Amino acid sequence: MKVILKRDVKGLGREGDLKDVKDGYARNFLLPTAAAVVADKGAVANWERHRDQREERDRSARAEAEGMAEKLRELKLEIPVKAGERGRLFGAVTGHQIGEIINREGIELDRHALHLREPIKALGDYKIDVKIMPGVEAVLSISVVAAES
Repeated sequence: MKVILKRDVKGLGREGDLKDVKDGYARNFLLPTAAAVVADKGAVANWERHRDQREERDRSARAEAEGMAEKLRELKLEIPVKAGERGRLFGAVTGHQIGEIINREGIELDRHALHLREPIKALGDYKIDVKIMPGVEAVLSISVVAAES
């Protein structure tokens, strides 16, 4: 069955894509959750008519994401935390904390875009993968330092 995606569906495609899927997947998941519509003649004609608008929107979103990725690559964050002996932290630095600091720097980033390789539980320098959108990624450098008491 041919469907037009109304929103991004992980593992299938992005909003506006025309996809050929199994009938059961469309009937049981895509259509009831309003993630897609059946690609009949009228829907396909409408999809063709709006293709340029979708492509322009995708280009501008990608350009914005590339700009954000460049800002993140240049950014060097310093996160002050309470630490004990030998540089061990009381707790851990989370993606939520890092996301808040990034937002304070004037970059609006969803904290779910941050992918910590391991929990940060010690002082030091770390690299964090940031997946802004498919195909646009950056590596953020942070430095976890002991807080002044």
